[in-house]
Amino acid sequence: MRSLTLTVLMLAAPAAAAPPRDQPLDADLKGYYDKAFTYYVDGDYQKAIEQWNMVLREDPKQTTARNMIDEARRKMAGSAGKLKNEFMGLVDRGRYQDALLKLEELLATDPTNPYYLRAQSRLQRIAGTVRASRRSAAWRAAEKGISAWLGGEEDLPFAYDALRYAEELAPAEKAFPSLVADLERESPQLKLNDTKPPGTPVLEHKKDLALQDIYDTKYYLAVKELEEVLRLAPDDLTALKRLGSAYLQLKDYPRARRAWQKALRLSPDDDQLKQYLAALDRLKRPAGGSAGGAR
Repeated sequence: MRSLTLTVLMLAAPAAAAPPRDQPLDADLKGYYDKAFTYYVDGDYQKAIEQWNMVLREDPKQTTARNMIDEARRKMAGSAGKLKNEFMGLVDRGRYQDALLKLEELLATDPTNPYYLRAQSRLQRIAGTVRASRRSAAWRAAEKGISAWLGGEEDLPFAYDALRYAEELAPAEKAFPSLVADLERESPQLKLNDTKPPGTPVLEHKKDLALQDIYDTKYYLAVKELEEVLRLAPDDLTALKRLGSAYLQLKDYPRARRAWQKALRLSPDDDQLKQYLAALDRLKRPAGGSAGGAR
């Protein structure tokens, strides 16, 4: 039964990954594969990964081993899910030393996982810079940036903007420029690709980009910029008004309404917002005309 299962697993690997028939595996590689698949079938994915890594050390072109490592990690993800959620919960709350300890538990389940290793390297540097976060708008922004930096679905551009915004809010805080510089060293393209003019605040630049995107009919890009502004400054009136305009152009009227209603709660005397919402109320069908514009 086991040999049949192993055969099915080998056949399931992409055809391009299998070695050509006239180039059989040497004895060492075959031994590693046999052990790896035995561990895999037994559910010992960590040991299976160790054996497939031995294959790759001998022959980095063994795509089958690489694909099966990915498959084993997907199998392990379910059992490690609770630990990962706990890890990110600690990161989101700015408890970086505790997060490091939790990350060690994750590494014990999969010592060669590239995400865990990358997160460990980053978190060690961050924890060495941030001794203790404080309850302030600047630190809330910084924590959101660090979470984007460390998350499994990393978002380094947002992390860069969030940390620079934190630096603007608290220019005397020494940790923020250190974190920005660290991120720039790790990803030099962030600074190279940055279009923010010197002296222009980060959020103002993002709102300007969104406005230009609206003028250029790039509404999805505008939404992305404005949603990021609101992640950092949820009550930014200009961002809410422009977000409503972008959603209107995308004919997403419920989201346009929610953005403008929130803006109106912040600015109850804004006649323009009242006009926008009244125009939305007059729309009889999804294909109705324009109800308002960005400014």
